[in-house]
Amino acid sequence: MNGRELARYVERHLRVSRQLVLDLRAVDFFGSQGFTALYYISVHCTRSDVDWAIVASPPVRRLLSICDPESELPLADDLTAALARLDRRAQRHTPFVWSARSGWRTG
Repeated sequence: MNGRELARYVERHLRVSRQLVLDLRAVDFFGSQGFTALYYISVHCTRSDVDWAIVASPPVRRLLSICDPESELPLADDLTAALARLDRRAQRHTPFVWSARSGWRTG
């Protein structure tokens, strides 16, 4: 899969979710197209109000250290840390609940 295919795949699947963990631990080569895809995914997640995290392999981390020196992308140390990050962010959002009896209300 190339960077463009990855970005489009993620974009299609974000229509049904408000959270994303992008697990790139099995990636053994990651070039500039991959970084472009991550940037595109980041912009799309921001515009769509999707919380997300990246779990990266050493080649991905190496490129991100060069292309994202300010650590703007949400890189997590491992899958457990990524899931914990998303759980913390989800707790900050006030849920909207709909009830047939009372209509919409905040959690």
